[in-house]
Amino acid sequence: MSARFPARFAAALVVAAGLGACAYTQGPTRSDDVFLKIVPGMTQEDVNGMLGKPDEVMPFPMSHTVAWDYRYYDTWGYICYMSITFGPDGRVASKFSRRINSGGDHSK
Repeated sequence: MSARFPARFAAALVVAAGLGACAYTQGPTRSDDVFLKIVPGMTQEDVNGMLGKPDEVMPFPMSHTVAWDYRYYDTWGYICYMSITFGPDGRVASKFSRRINSGGDHSK
């Protein structure tokens, strides 16, 4: 293994991190204020119109539900996931947000 491998690996990580950061700024604005407008009973089309395509989709076949996850920065600058769960009827059943970093300064 060459001594240059770690440098190449580090460069690839920097590029990947930069591309990942783009996910927070593409499409409609994502903020706590926008997510507050998502309420039970809204359709998938309603949510898609407000937030755009989700970053991740997780089906739950046994309960006939599906969760759409969106990455965003909350009001205090923390990186968060907002997960919106749709019931068997395709309407919002629940939502929750979780922080995924320990600092609120957009650099961690």
